[in-house]
Amino acid sequence: LQEDGTSTKLEGFLLAGDISAEAWVKTLLQDELPTQAYGRLLLVPGAKAPLAVVSRGKQVCSCFDVSERQIETVFETATGSDAERLAAVQSQLRCGTNCGSCLPELNRMVHARSLPAH
Repeated sequence: LQEDGTSTKLEGFLLAGDISAEAWVKTLLQDELPTQAYGRLLLVPGAKAPLAVVSRGKQVCSCFDVSERQIETVFETATGSDAERLAAVQSQLRCGTNCGSCLPELNRMVHARSLPAH
């Protein structure tokens, strides 16, 4: 476990015997999710996590380490045209503002969530 003052995260984990917990423990490790709420529950075997584990989703922007979940969160409050909502995502998260390789995926996500015309 690694503590950074505000949260505790897993740095590594060794499973032996019943390794069915791999899926949810792996998510905690890969997504660097806070683990302080788990406490000793980290040692409980089983495929089902003792507390809900919410993955951050796939990485969309490598330049600024922006996940699909982060983008969706901005879309939930963004208003206006597709271009305005894309601009809101770029302004808040900086994705699509550096190398541009994530712009096709950002555009796909914007169009998939197009607001119905009134």
